[in-house]
Amino acid sequence: MREEAARRVYARMRQQGEPFETAAKAVALRPGELDQARGRLAELGLLHPGAGIAVDAMAALTRMISDGDDLIHRLAVQRAASRALTEHYLDLPYGTREDGPVEFFPRSRVDELRRRLRTAEVAATGEIVAMHTPHTWDPVRLAYAFENDRESVERGVRVRVMHSHGQLHMPVLREHIQALMEHGVEVRTAHFVPARMIIMDRRTAIVEVAPGDLEAGALFIEDHALTATLAALFDYCWMTASEPKDVPRGADGEELTDQQRAVLRLLATGAKDDAIARALGVSTRTVTRVVGELSAVLGVTSRFQAGVRAAKLGWL
Repeated sequence: MREEAARRVYARMRQQGEPFETAAKAVALRPGELDQARGRLAELGLLHPGAGIAVDAMAALTRMISDGDDLIHRLAVQRAASRALTEHYLDLPYGTREDGPVEFFPRSRVDELRRRLRTAEVAATGEIVAMHTPHTWDPVRLAYAFENDRESVERGVRVRVMHSHGQLHMPVLREHIQALMEHGVEVRTAHFVPARMIIMDRRTAIVEVAPGDLEAGALFIEDHALTATLAALFDYCWMTASEPKDVPRGADGEELTDQQRAVLRLLATGAKDDAIARALGVSTRTVTRVVGELSAVLGVTSRFQAGVRAAKLGWL
């Protein structure tokens, strides 16, 4: 009964372009059926939670599959981390050894950690990879990092660096990234960067123990199986990341107006211009204009591409 009531309302919404309440009244649902239908459509992603309009079934299926893929990835990362903890950390004695493969550096030993990092960078012969979670950048530290990366590239070392999309709105980091690329460093950005770390030759790694918390300290890992797991995590993130030139200037969506954000969210559901106009209380011409603006910002030529691009940037 619940499925049948939901199907009747959804069919009416799609055929007539009506919001949920209007369609439910038109098909004469009983009070109990109305709540069941609303819940079922919301459960299937077929009802926009804010506007109350129908979401295209293919768009809902695509979003559900995407969410499932994200969940599978998070579970895979969690499983790898759990295995690493079980195999390599649970049996570690309290305290640390200077010559051990895994050493914890609290914030109070950051200068010593930087010296160890610099030694490892100079010793690298094949590659250096790094990913950075969002934080406030110190121009002095950026200049120091730039010189180190430049020297590594000149020695024939492949250097790859990953940042988050949202950090591209910072002028100091944009200039830093541009300078890196001009000197042969490969740079990509992603909506979500899971950890702050740097790996040299897939042998030595430095990883923040609490992403985003510079005060929590870091692990120095050398000649340890855990570095393979961290390198695999980097490789996956790198494959799904974007070239900086492909990311709009307002990479975190800050340059969008409230109206553009609302249209974009409804656009991603598969709603047509007239349905979006009714949901927002504006004219269809206004919606068409805003869609054009969004296409220009995102650098796409179709509504579908706009939805895909916005989802990849984390704007939805």
